[in-house]
Amino acid sequence: MTTLVTPRARAEAAAERAVRRSGAVILEVRTPSDAHRAAELLREVWRGPQLPVPANLVRTVQYAGGYVFGAYDDAGTLLAVSVGLLAQDGLHSHITGVVPKGQRRGLGYALKQHQRAWALERGMSRITWTCDPLVRRNVLFNVHALGAEVVGYLVDHYGPMEDGVNKGDASDRLGIRWELLGDPALAAGEGRLPFVDAGSRPRAVEIGPAGLPVVRAVPGAARVVLLPPDIEALRRGDPAAGHLWRRAVRDAVVPAMADGAVVLGLSADGALVLDKDSHPPR
Repeated sequence: MTTLVTPRARAEAAAERAVRRSGAVILEVRTPSDAHRAAELLREVWRGPQLPVPANLVRTVQYAGGYVFGAYDDAGTLLAVSVGLLAQDGLHSHITGVVPKGQRRGLGYALKQHQRAWALERGMSRITWTCDPLVRRNVLFNVHALGAEVVGYLVDHYGPMEDGVNKGDASDRLGIRWELLGDPALAAGEGRLPFVDAGSRPRAVEIGPAGLPVVRAVPGAARVVLLPPDIEALRRGDPAAGHLWRRAVRDAVVPAMADGAVVLGLSADGALVLDKDSHPPR
């Protein structure tokens, strides 16, 4: 007799695997002292003089029933924190950060999968958040590792930001929606989703010889928009080049989405692939 594995059971199994592979222990941030540790960790990740989320707000979100969890190593060292706010349509994941010594071990993925299981346990079926469209690895993570979808382009969403990662640049963001039991999320929980074939779609943004964006006017909504390989390093070394990339990607994506295009995913060379077609099979 075949046992039916429900979508929720698949999601819970994905969370268990992700946490186990990371080698971390994920615990709720419950005390004032732990909230201060979490706030300081986020300041370290965002490299700014100010706290991205003050300790009292970390504590308040947890006290009000939101998602506030940290990933700890075997010695009890806090390596990553994620803060999610209760929202009208589920959970809004406001911020997730991993310190350098905790990177490249799957902690971000483990926290997101844990967050997904936590939300489902409380009757939520959707998590939303935002993502800088120029940070290629984050777009790849959200769309292909998690199976979330891009639902909008938000121009200068937060206004000026003073942290060490975002200072001096417009805070454009992609709106991200994660349907926790949707087919893409379930498939991604069992293996990263494949890259999208750009096919014959015209390339609206490419990289020129000097590493600067080359912008081309293309007809229709279908297009390919190459993202910079490492915008954070580029902004630190050449802020003017970072601004050029910001304008190039914004000017290519916003009108396409206004015309009904959706982001199908990333191509193997790190480009957003947009079209009016539905999402490709996953």
